[in-house]
Amino acid sequence: MKVVYIVGITFLVLLMFIYQWPRIQSGERREKAAFAALTVMGWGIATMYIMFPTMTSPAKIIDFLLVQLRNIVTSPF
Repeated sequence: MKVVYIVGITFLVLLMFIYQWPRIQSGERREKAAFAALTVMGWGIATMYIMFPTMTSPAKIIDFLLVQLRNIVTSPF
C-alpha cells in the first residue's frame, strides 16, 4: 500500500513540473532552481513520512530548536 502512495505523490509532483516549468520564464534561472529544489525536498519529505510514519514532524523539530535558542538568549538575563 505504501508503494501506491509513493507512486501517487510522484505522479502529482510530475504534474506540477509539467504545468509549472514552462510557465517560469527561461531567463529566471534562480527561480527554476528554487522551484526544483523545494519540490524535490517536499517530495522527499512526503516519501519519508510514508515510509516512516512515526518520524518527528518538521514543526516539532523547529519548535525544539527555537525553544533551545530562546533559552540560550535569555539565560544571561
